[in-house]
Amino acid sequence: MSFDIPASIEPRVQQYAASLHITADEAILRLLQVGLDHASSSSPKDIVGAFSTANEVEVMDQALNLAMEDRVRRNS
Repeated sequence: MSFDIPASIEPRVQQYAASLHITADEAILRLLQVGLDHASSSSPKDIVGAFSTANEVEVMDQALNLAMEDRVRRNS
């Protein structure tokens, strides 16, 4: 599977990756994994609690939106 990261969030992914000293690809994988692990959560607050900063929450939200858009596009 592959998808393009919108230019509007790519800098945030790069910033997140740099803060953890990992590649952007690894950052996206980590964000998606956390989101998928918490997708069955009964409360959105549980998902937010998995992240330590507001910026991480925003990046996660955008990453999940990208994944869902890709899923919809593949199933269309």
